[in-house]
Amino acid sequence: MRNYTVRSTYTRAESAARRAADVIVTLFLCAALVFVLFKFIWVPEITADPGVGELENGEIVIVDRLVKYFGGYAVGDIVRADIGGGMNEYRIIALGGSSVIIRGGSLYVDGRLLEEPYASNIPAELDEEAEVPTGYLLLLPDDRSEITLLSRGIIPAGDVFGEVRLRIYPLNRFNLFF
Repeated sequence: MRNYTVRSTYTRAESAARRAADVIVTLFLCAALVFVLFKFIWVPEITADPGVGELENGEIVIVDRLVKYFGGYAVGDIVRADIGGGMNEYRIIALGGSSVIIRGGSLYVDGRLLEEPYASNIPAELDEEAEVPTGYLLLLPDDRSEITLLSRGIIPAGDVFGEVRLRIYPLNRFNLFF
């Protein structure tokens, strides 16, 4: 039996250059992955006059853009959307196919009182009914004092920018929203 020794055909300098090229390619691929991840999937956004009580002006949140393609929304989720007046954070109140009634300062979805510990200032004089079509969502801010028409908050689910998943700044208020 013969023992064979494998010898490199590269010189020491060529081997070092190949290792350096491997490191550069690896770093480039990692940077590209991070860019795609934080540009198109988990997008950092700064809150400006948020409509949700858990968030304050100037905080940085991570918005999950994939949920609208692969996941599903649930009542109570915090989403970023434009319902007239610019991009902002809102709470999902009802999903497509639901009927919503505001009467006497209470909000009812499909005939049941919606328990909302986060909601405030629902106008007692507001008396309105709305149907949320399939494929649409009803979004409202937590402070309901400015609500005049439920139908202004009904938007196509595809128009939602994404779901707020994480508050990353300020660090002392770091929080997961699931």
